[in-house]
Amino acid sequence: MANDGVITATDIFTPEPKNPVVICGLPGSGYVGKVAVEHLVSVFKAKRFREYNSSSFPPQANIGDDGTVHRLKGEFYYAKTGQGNDLLIFTADAQPTTSRGEYELSETVVKDGKALGAIMVISLAAYITGSFSEERRVFGTSTSLELTKRLTDNGVEQMKEGTITGMNGLVVGMAELNSIDGFCLLGETSGYVVDPSASQKVLEALSRILDVKIDLTKLSERVVEANELIGQIQRMAAESEEGVVEAGGATGQTDPKRQPGYIG
Repeated sequence: MANDGVITATDIFTPEPKNPVVICGLPGSGYVGKVAVEHLVSVFKAKRFREYNSSSFPPQANIGDDGTVHRLKGEFYYAKTGQGNDLLIFTADAQPTTSRGEYELSETVVKDGKALGAIMVISLAAYITGSFSEERRVFGTSTSLELTKRLTDNGVEQMKEGTITGMNGLVVGMAELNSIDGFCLLGETSGYVVDPSASQKVLEALSRILDVKIDLTKLSERVVEANELIGQIQRMAAESEEGVVEAGGATGQTDPKRQPGYIG
């Protein structure tokens, strides 16, 4: 399978899903979508059935825990949930670096999902606020007013303006072009750190909307660790600001609302 020589796909096996929905989660701010779909792959023991290579992926290779080099790739997983909908989970090591690459990979994922009977396409992403918050809200948008109501009825705050960049938005747009319903769930996050709390909130909303039970125990453990890290960052930032103020001089003072930069 190829697309103008830009995207190639390798089939591992052909799944036979029941009422499947496509769920996409990719690297981005807070890794909200990426962490969420990796958790789905883990808890449902999803099996990889297709692998993608794109010349639009960043020009780099990843080094694994065993010291070996791995090229960047996209992966499609099949998760048999034993509930109303099986899941076709798409993720990748990176998003394409060109607009053409993003469009072509998004279209390929949607069409491959549709060929397997997908009735809906869902993307999981981040709603970046630039500040830390105790409660992580979930925002959403969809391809129809009926579906949007379904989101809001399940505690998702409706988006009425703005844009969703990259493949997170494109896959939903491509779903509409291919006559498939779609929606995007965005977890509120500062954007500064990997944020499993936002991922957990997104999965809780997804569970309600699809009426699919998702075991979040392991993810909750990551949330505790992440909250400890955020607490350390906030304390360090506060101590740094206090030190600058004590040093004196108007030019040395900082904005108390300033947040630390992205750290991982």
